[in-house]
Amino acid sequence: MRRAHTSVLTAIALATASYADFTAADIQYMIGPDLELPKGADPVQTMTFEVANGWKYGDNFFFTDVVNGAAYDKKKAIGTYGEAHSRLSLGKMTGIDMSMGPIGDVLVAGEVDYPSGFSPTFCYGIGTDLKIPGAAFFMLNFFVRDEVATKGISFQVNPAWSFPFEFGAVKGSFGGWIDIMTGEGDNQEMWWQMQPTLMVDVGNFWGAPGKIETGIEYEYFSNFLGIKDLVVNHPQFVLKWNL
Repeated sequence: MRRAHTSVLTAIALATASYADFTAADIQYMIGPDLELPKGADPVQTMTFEVANGWKYGDNFFFTDVVNGAAYDKKKAIGTYGEAHSRLSLGKMTGIDMSMGPIGDVLVAGEVDYPSGFSPTFCYGIGTDLKIPGAAFFMLNFFVRDEVATKGISFQVNPAWSFPFEFGAVKGSFGGWIDIMTGEGDNQEMWWQMQPTLMVDVGNFWGAPGKIETGIEYEYFSNFLGIKDLVVNHPQFVLKWNL
């Protein structure tokens, strides 16, 4: 189960700053072991397609993961997981300056999660863009989660960030996100998921900056989907092609 990736979120943040029309897309390949599984288990492999779009009053983001489920299913089934996000700037729509202290903007935010084989989840709430020194972006969003399958309501807090860096010819970024979710009453445990990512722009070494990136992503999922003591612990190699 994955959420928005740092590179495309960076593009969203840049578009949000100017609200100019833009579209960005990338394809990623990821592979790595789940450290909670027995030794010798097949590595998890994921192909991801992402698209981000910015416009005058907000931004949109969509991704789909295609996952080799061999690590979780002896039948080696292929599963998919996707999300669609949309945000509308209250400041741009009303003409009122929403900035205050570290808050740069306030947005109405919505999200739809659609895992294969399960009913979708609808999220709605408020997003904020924070002004953090050195950050390409730092978002902090607050959602109400409406689980269609269980008809349950829970809540979610989601910080996401990206900090670019440069050492001589080496350019890259440290980014990621954290989801913190309350359980649905007595039916679920509180659960949280994080995915920090360290990426290097390898295309910059041969005159194609921003085209090919590679790096390491680390996923940790505590109480997976609200199931007590079920953990995903998953470092993985990432290769990304920006279209």
